[in-house]
Formats: sequence, C-alpha cells, structure tokens
Amino acid sequence: MTEKNYHFHPLPWDTEYFGINSARVNLSGIVDENGQAEILDFCKDYEFVTLSNHDNINENNHWIGKRTTAYLVDMNIQFLKRINQRPDHLDTETSIANNLSRNDKIIDISRNSFNYSRFFNDPQLPHLQAKQIYQHWTECAFDQKDKYFVISERAGLITGYILFSFVEDTSLIELIAVDKKHQGQKIGKSMIHALESYVLNQGIQKIKVGTQVNNIQAVQFYHAMGYKYAGCGSVYHWWGRH
Repeated sequence: MTEKNYHFHPLPWDTEYFGINSARVNLSGIVDENGQAEILDFCKDYEFVTLSNHDNINENNHWIGKRTTAYLVDMNIQFLKRINQRPDHLDTETSIANNLSRNDKIIDISRNSFNYSRFFNDPQLPHLQAKQIYQHWTECAFDQKDKYFVISERAGLITGYILFSFVEDTSLIELIAVDKKHQGQKIGKSMIHALESYVLNQGIQKIKVGTQVNNIQAVQFYHAMGYKYAGCGSVYHWWGRH
C-alpha cells in the first residue's frame, strides 16, 4: 500500500532467508497520527519489521521511539552521480555480464568482504545468517536477467565485482567488493569507470549507491569518484508481534 509519506510491504526474501516473518516500512515524510496508526496495524502481523526513516526526519524518530520498541541499527548515507561523459580510461580487464551463471570466485570474494551492515548491528538476528547475508545476496543474483555484474580480472583471476541493477532512469549499485589480496590496486576505480561507461551506453545518466555512515573508507571512495551526497536516513529494527 502506498500513501503520501509512507509505504509498507512484506519482505519475502528476508522471510525465507531468516525464517522470520518480515516486513519493511519506508517513511518519506512526516507521518501523522492516522498514518502511524495504519503502520502500527500493518506491523501486527510480522515478527521482524525494518523501519527506514528517509532523511532522518526528527518527527518520525520521535514517534518511533515513543510508540514502538524499535531500536536504531544503521545510519545509511546515499550518493548520486550524474554521468555526462564516458571515463577517459577503461580497463581492458574489466567487463560487464548480465544473467551471469554461478561463479565460485565471486562468491568467495563476497564471503570475505563487507564489514559494515545493519544486519551485523542487530544481536537478535542469527549470527551465522547475518554474516552470510551478502554472500546469499550475491548468489541470488546469478542467472537473473535484471541483475548485472562488473567483473575485474588480473592475470585471468577475478579480483573484484560490482552487482548492479536498473530502476527506471537510474542505475543502482547493490554491492561492490574487491579481493583483499588485490586491494590498493585501483580495482574499485576501474570497475566504477566500466559501470559508468556501460550505463551511459544504455541511455542512463544517474547512478545511486548507499553505504553505512561509519564506513569511512566507502564514503571517501565515492567522494573521490565524484559521487555527491544525496541524503541520510535512520534505520530501525522492530521485533516481536506488535
């Protein structure tokens, strides 16, 4: 269901992965008391609800704290870049794949990357499943026509990947990871350049990406690549039948 300032829906992917009946509520403006009541009524049927307060709106933070037992697990920062021209240099060892078959090296990189996550910050989530969620996310993207991979190689070995997709007139970076043995070799930069060139060829000029506000390395990287701050939101987890 969609309203002016909020949207809520079940999360079948999360429900299946965690084995917990899950849902999400996105808040995009100040929610009045009637809206709050509707949200609370929707949440009654779920054990695990993610509340995303876009733009970290104070009034929403207040009623979430007053009317729920949800707790803060993440501050997510969003970046946006508008692509006007192709990068000057493209790495010949970096390629784009769509509908990619399962690749064990990419899975291995995903298994050993990603140190920041709202899932890691929630002690009520099963530790092993939280730890493996980005590996599972990557595995679910194989053999999918709407999922794309940027793949970096060195001497025939995969050294990094970007998982991305398209939402209307925007390309969305979902995951980016570089093999730990090859970090510091500008692989991330090469993959971003390949992504930007590819999406521009598809007639897309906007790329969005989000990361945790305390992931300083990622924040600095996106700034260095010309991505501009587009917003910051607070994310809450709410447990139990409400």
